[in-house]
Order: sequence, then C-alpha cells, then structure tokens
Amino acid sequence: MQNNKTILLIMSALFIGGAEKQYRYIMEALAQKHRVHVLLLNQPLDGEELKTREYTNDHKNITFYQLNGDAINEAKLGKVCAKLGKIRSFIIQWIWLRRFIKNHTVDIVMFTYVTQLLMIPLFKKNNIYTIYNERNTGRQICDREFKIKLLRKCDKVICNSDYAAEYIKNRTGIDTDIYRNGIDIKPCQKRTHEGYHILVPARISRIKNQMLVVQAIEALKEFLSKEEISAIRTFFAGSCEFEDYKREIETEIKKNNSDIKLLGYVKCMDELYANSDLIILPSYEEGTPNVLLEAYMHKIDVLVSNIPMNVSCCTNEEMTFSPDDAEQLAEKIASCLRNRKSEEFFTSNFEYLIRNYGLDQMRQRYLSLIDHVME
Repeated sequence: MQNNKTILLIMSALFIGGAEKQYRYIMEALAQKHRVHVLLLNQPLDGEELKTREYTNDHKNITFYQLNGDAINEAKLGKVCAKLGKIRSFIIQWIWLRRFIKNHTVDIVMFTYVTQLLMIPLFKKNNIYTIYNERNTGRQICDREFKIKLLRKCDKVICNSDYAAEYIKNRTGIDTDIYRNGIDIKPCQKRTHEGYHILVPARISRIKNQMLVVQAIEALKEFLSKEEISAIRTFFAGSCEFEDYKREIETEIKKNNSDIKLLGYVKCMDELYANSDLIILPSYEEGTPNVLLEAYMHKIDVLVSNIPMNVSCCTNEEMTFSPDDAEQLAEKIASCLRNRKSEEFFTSNFEYLIRNYGLDQMRQRYLSLIDHVME
C-alpha cells in the first residue's frame, strides 16, 4: 500500500488515560495509508515501561521517538516540580523538532497539548499543515489571549465533544469540527460475586475528585442499614498523579474505617469491570468521558458528576450528581443498590454507544480528514 503523506503526532506518553488511548486508535488508523511518526515527550509512567515497549514493538508500521522528559512523574511531587518539568520538556522538544523537521519531510502535524502551541511558528515556517486536537473542555487553550492568537494560526482545530467545540468557537470565532471518540466494543463477561462492588477508575488527582466518593461512602449511614453498608466494597483504580492528595484520601479512609481500596495502576481492567456493580465518575473536568461510555459497553450501572462533558453523554439525568455534594452522591448510590437496573436499561445504553461512538466511525473520520488535507 502506497503511503501518501507524512504525519507527525506529538503526545505526552503512550499510556496515561483515555486521551492517549484515543491517540493510539488514531495513529493505528492513519498508519494504514500514511507514514506516521509519533513523538513521545516523556518517559513512560512508573509501571508502564513494559507496556510501552510491547506496543512500539507490535506496531512496526509506526515510527516512535522517545524523549527523556519526566513531567508526568514529576507532577506527583508538587506544582513547582511539575512546572520545572514542563519548562525542561518544552526546551528539549523545541530543539528536537527543529532538528527533525530540518532532516525529514513532514506534511502534517497533530498535537493536543498547550505547550505545542508555542511551536506553531516553527510548523508554519516549514509549511506544515497544523492540526490542534482538543481532548478536554477547551477552557485551558482559551484562557490567555496569546494562546487564542496561536490557535487561530492552526490550519484545523478539532474537538471530541460538542461542549468543547462550542466553547472554543465562542471564545475564538474558530469553526471547530467534532471528531467523537471511538470505543473498541468488547463487552466483558460479568461474574457473580458477593456483596456490592463500586469501581472508581481514574488517576488519583484532585480534578478527578475521588475524595467525594470517600465522603459519600461515609454518608451512606444516613440512607442504608448497617447490613447493606457492610456489603459494599469500593475500589479506586488508577495511577497516582499527586502524592499529597493520595495521602489525604488514605487519611480520610482510615479515619472513617471505610472498605475502600486504592489499587494503583491496573494493567488489565477487564477483571475489575467483570466484578463491578456500579461505576462512579466524580470528576470536576473531563474531555469525552470514556469511563461513562465503557460502563455502557460493559452494561454496568453508572453515576457521573453533572459537569457539561458528562451530561452530554448521559442517557438519563438520574445518573448525575453534583461534584461538591457527597450526601447527594450517597443517596444515589443507595438508590442504585436497592433498585437494580433492568436489562432493557443496559441495552438502551449499549445501543447509544454503538450509534455514536463506534471505533470504525472514528477511524474513518480521521482518514477522511487527511484525505481532505491532500486535496
């Protein structure tokens, strides 16, 4: 198969969260027809080294370049270390990109982080078609006038949600196309288990708001009997982004004597999904909420914070709660435990997922985007 264009994708690392999973889907799709180079700015997260090597070895049709930035792991050490890590990462990638563009033909560059906005003059100087791919709310990319000016220099701005597209257009005047996430439809085989299992799958971070779940579990005594509460087991699955926040959570769990376990990074989530009765997404901010969509796929009951990004993907307003109201979340958890959802409810959610977030649909849209650039 003849490759038509050379595409450079810039990403923080291969494995962090939902945004990186989507980027892996995108690069795999584009590599079917084009030459794809992927610049990884940072070393893998602690515990992700083997998984990263296996992925790069399994995708020989994609060329990977690994820089030695450590901004991801440094973020765990506090704001000062995180900022210094970002500055160092910026300098390293600027030097690398200048050298790479000088020695290689690059037709298209796609990136999703604010830092790369500062590279736009370099990209435009070398006649590279520049695509900014917003994976979050759009607020951070529009919170300074200099960012807006740089964003307007991009040839294409795309988002994965209606909310982000509308926000960016209102702030910048840029017509922003929506390229929805794709979900690889592979439902797990549910397993029987004792008790009622709650899963909170997200990296440990204040923005992901796990503390609210800890407080809600403690507040359940107002809504459930001791026997009902004793059946509940709660699991937090995700790597730690901020150690101080993790310590606060652990202190609160110990004080309340709650049955909540912090599992850390989990390589394969299938086992947890197969044994879960309820998934909770309490975050203050999301891009497209993949956790919600995966709950639809696995036919698991789900509760999510009522932020716009989550609400836009909800099939029922009853599944939402305020990210600042532990008592409301506790009441919702109690209702889910006592009033189990019907198969019809889960089937409806699954059909919504198929209609709107099919992986093949997403891949084809990105291939069509590159075809349009080539016209």
